[in-house]
Amino acid sequence: MPDLPRWVFVVAGVTSLALIAGLLMSNFSGGETKIERRIERLYALDDPRFTNELGVLLGPPFLTGNKISALLNGDEIFPPMLAAIRGAKVSITFETYIYWSGDIGQAFADALSERARQGVKVHVLLDWVGSAKMEDSMLAAMRDAGVQVRKFHPPHWSHLGRLNNRTHRKLLVVDGRIGFTGGVGVAPQWTGRAQNPAH
Repeated sequence: MPDLPRWVFVVAGVTSLALIAGLLMSNFSGGETKIERRIERLYALDDPRFTNELGVLLGPPFLTGNKISALLNGDEIFPPMLAAIRGAKVSITFETYIYWSGDIGQAFADALSERARQGVKVHVLLDWVGSAKMEDSMLAAMRDAGVQVRKFHPPHWSHLGRLNNRTHRKLLVVDGRIGFTGGVGVAPQWTGRAQNPAH
């Protein structure tokens, strides 16, 4: 095979750089799709018809007798989440953006694994980017225990333009009865009571 002229390599390099730059620009500069249509308000928030309509739109109706508690910082958030996991009888569904290795990550992995070994259906969805600091051994231990673990949106050549499409949900639903949502990540930075910049 004859040697190719130098200009062929230069053109190939410039073309490759242009393609990479184009993919990065399309990924990070895409505008946010916004709702342009004004939504008409039919009922006040305290009108019983509002609750009924919302139930029709969302599927399951609103029920009375539920309780909502605000939990602040890791000292208040993590203990009830772990207690709910440890008390699960039927199912656990857990989705989060940040899940890193460390003491709190290990505590969640151990609790989820223990329930899976006891026959509870445990489903975990972790964001591929947000869980990058999670050790593979922790994932393997959960899978070995029977936890169904999936990573959301790992990179693939077919969707490089949507690489920044991440799941930022933070949800924990236990037995379809107890739920947690909010802005906490499973990482050392969320432990404590916000006593310093690292917590």
